[in-house]
Amino acid sequence: MSHQDGISVRRFAEQIGVSERCLLNWCRAGKVVGARKHVLTGKWVIYPPAKLALDSMSPISLRMIAKGGAA
Repeated sequence: MSHQDGISVRRFAEQIGVSERCLLNWCRAGKVVGARKHVLTGKWVIYPPAKLALDSMSPISLRMIAKGGAA
């Protein structure tokens, strides 16, 4: 995989330790920098350098990440 290729939502969710559904919700809300919806397939793809926009998250969401659960 080259540096420009994106990764799936499932793989990124495993890397950061949240559920796939939670990450999809964050993508829809614009909280994942580097997340884009593929034009043809309609699936979300995470492109590097990807990161979470934690400043816009509520304190409850941040506590859930620390515990390893989905927000």
